[in-house]
Amino acid sequence: MDHPVRRRAIFFVGGYDPKTPEAFFARLQRELARFETLWGLKSAVSPVAVSSDGEIGTVTLKTEGGDPAWAVTSDFNFFVLDKIVLADFARPLPVRLGKYLVAFADFVFSGTALRIFSKAWRFGIYFQFPFLMVLLFLLTGALAARLTALWLGWGSVALGIAVFAAAQSILGKRWPVNHLMDVWSFSRNFMRGGRPDAEALMQRFAEAIVTRSKAGDYDEIILVGHSTGGLLILDIAARCLRTDPAFSGRADHVAVLTLGSTALKAGYHPAAKTFRQGVQALVDDGKLEWLEIQCLTDVINLYMTDPVAEMKLRREAGRAFPVVRRVRIRDMLQPEIYRRIRRSFFRVHYQYIFGNTKPYWYDFFQICCAPTPLLARAEQGIAGALPIEDFSQA
Repeated sequence: MDHPVRRRAIFFVGGYDPKTPEAFFARLQRELARFETLWGLKSAVSPVAVSSDGEIGTVTLKTEGGDPAWAVTSDFNFFVLDKIVLADFARPLPVRLGKYLVAFADFVFSGTALRIFSKAWRFGIYFQFPFLMVLLFLLTGALAARLTALWLGWGSVALGIAVFAAAQSILGKRWPVNHLMDVWSFSRNFMRGGRPDAEALMQRFAEAIVTRSKAGDYDEIILVGHSTGGLLILDIAARCLRTDPAFSGRADHVAVLTLGSTALKAGYHPAAKTFRQGVQALVDDGKLEWLEIQCLTDVINLYMTDPVAEMKLRREAGRAFPVVRRVRIRDMLQPEIYRRIRRSFFRVHYQYIFGNTKPYWYDFFQICCAPTPLLARAEQGIAGALPIEDFSQA
């Protein structure tokens, strides 16, 4: 077993969602309370510090265990996507719809959608959802025009357009249709090199990781990406290696952790050559660790896939990179909680970064706060802190 971690740095990129550091860490602290209750631990959380540009929020978590005694300090850095996401949301709805339809056609005619369906049909349905809802809104408008044609004449066409626009605006916002349209158009443009604003932001994140890693004297550094953040964190990790070729040796363990990742929507696309080259650099590095967490219950991930194999990248025969582990959300939660959330696709998708209510080897806050190194926890299925015998050498 590796030496217990005493000081850890976490760099977190979430999905394509608007979330301020204050809102993110308020939620993190609520979920941390579940972790404390479940394991009988106590974590002190520092006030949120936000960088001068507003792009990184940071707290320090200090967690102590009782039997045997241990203490871990974790610097948790949250990367803020607000500027990009809110700017996309602020575009006129016809522009958002137009960009989405271009993206949808691109994924279909490039063959990417077919590859998605062949490997993960549930994620394929998630891919189709915004398009099907746009069709439903369009059919609603067409029905309204048809039913009023005898009374309104050509005016019924205007009514149909108005009904479609109202459905897209109101229902598209209430249901996450418009949001998901933007997710797919952003992903398409980013992997094609059409989002210089996002590329510049990812480079700034990478430079911040390198700077803080050099200064932190950490035992473990973990770059975490959730959902679309799984795509972004792989891009950022590759940028870290380009910025600092010694990056993967800045701690005993330097790891990427992808949770419910949707990175293969880029990995499968013929135009995403730069992205795949970046992932190949991670493979070739040899020191970097990568853990990929997948779950059948979660619709928004490509379950039972090996990202490197699916991208057809070079890898030494027999090498597990990434280490792919599948989790069961029903084993993380008390039965009544699981029954309550299991039909809520987005709530299930967020359980990766929420607190457990049952002991289980995958526990986001054990990964963040306990002394077990990430890869050892996954490979040996360790729940809780390190086995007692490993503290005798700490």
